[in-house]
Amino acid sequence: MTSMQMQSLTCTIDDGLAEVTLNQPDRGNPIDGTFARELRDLAINLGNRADVRAVLLLAKGRFFSVGGDIKSFVTDRAALPGIVKTWTADLHSAISRLQRMNAPVVTAVHGDVAGGSVSLVAFSDIVIAAEQAKFTAAFPMIGFNADSGSTLSLSARMGYARAKRFLMLSETLTARQAEATGLVDIVVDAAATQNEAREIARKLASGPTLAYGAIKRTMLTARILGLEAQMEEEAQSLAANSGTNDAWEGLNAFVARRKPKFTGQ
Repeated sequence: MTSMQMQSLTCTIDDGLAEVTLNQPDRGNPIDGTFARELRDLAINLGNRADVRAVLLLAKGRFFSVGGDIKSFVTDRAALPGIVKTWTADLHSAISRLQRMNAPVVTAVHGDVAGGSVSLVAFSDIVIAAEQAKFTAAFPMIGFNADSGSTLSLSARMGYARAKRFLMLSETLTARQAEATGLVDIVVDAAATQNEAREIARKLASGPTLAYGAIKRTMLTARILGLEAQMEEEAQSLAANSGTNDAWEGLNAFVARRKPKFTGQ
């Protein structure tokens, strides 16, 4: 087992699964400069490790995350635009790398989540939420527009019109309402949230990691490419993936009517 302790995050890697925990519960696990920088560095690290085959995102405390650290915004008005540019540079880099890495990302939302952290959740491949968790858009409440890829992640999950309504009206959705929009995949009892998410993450960690990565990346291009271009992306990606050890194992296991044993290669 590998463990990493940072100021705002912890990470343990064991048997293919990286568990990343937001670890500033007394502050509500906010997004600030330290968090954005640490998440960026961690995303780069995890994306370069062949032994990471799935990522589980967790949080400690009452909240999953309150979103941006508003207290930091009101200390110096003149410095605010620079702060935003610095934080978003690191946060957006982290999100991009998590999106493009092979390992699927599963998130367990045990408590309320707001602002940019809703987008961080929405970018996950699988989202498990506790029954009592709430999702708040928040941005216009403080006179801000959305960042953290929210216009993309929420549109992809909820649909363009529903995402715009969520953002512009600063809506707060219950877990069940979020599930109905597509923002959340599975809603469970609070006590079962992390265990359910961990079970799914471990299942993914034993799967065909390179195929998962190809699915993630071709899903990204599906948002921007036309029909013919997207089908060619799929064909080229499949051709490359068909030469992997896991693809050969999957084919032969299917013919032999046995369970495949994927290695992530």
